[in-house]
Amino acid sequence: MKSHWIKEIAILGVLFCLAINVNGADYERTKEVIYGRKHGVALTMDVITPAKQNNRGVIFAFSGGWFSSHDNIHKVMDRGTFLELLKRGYTVFAVVHGSQPKFTVPEIREDMHRAVRFIRHHAEHYKIDPANIGMFGGSAGGHLTLLQGTDGQDGDPSAEGVEAELLTMPGKNHGWKAKPEEIKRFGDWFDKHLLRGE
Repeated sequence: MKSHWIKEIAILGVLFCLAINVNGADYERTKEVIYGRKHGVALTMDVITPAKQNNRGVIFAFSGGWFSSHDNIHKVMDRGTFLELLKRGYTVFAVVHGSQPKFTVPEIREDMHRAVRFIRHHAEHYKIDPANIGMFGGSAGGHLTLLQGTDGQDGDPSAEGVEAELLTMPGKNHGWKAKPEEIKRFGDWFDKHLLRGE
């Protein structure tokens, strides 16, 4: 009788733990979505969709020293990097690109362009507005973000101008713990620039 009662409590405890998101936001993570292929390598990203979406997407250029790996995405998520954005309803695209030394920076830049085109092409599926996508990253990911904002390629000549602004990521260095007001300011910036007109 006692072991049956303990078993029920243990099962309830496990179910409760599975229902709680340790990062504080309700979301669904789709791992390794293929956005392209090159030289026999799949280019992938994780799509992190909040329970309540605001119809906007934010790309995280997952890169440090021009190296990108899926193995580290959970570490970035555990630090709470996407928490404020997910709480506010943004769908986050954690893009992994081809890495150095096998691929050069210009090739990596093309990977990011390919990822953006894929996301825009599938915007309806992800329930986001293809004209209102933000992007950020740290280290080489920050550089890729700047390249994406300034590296003009042929597109729709009748499209309105691109608005870009440099916003430093919260915190001081790798392994940082940002102050709550820094993280809020980061989320406020995306709200101001991606939710305008709503």
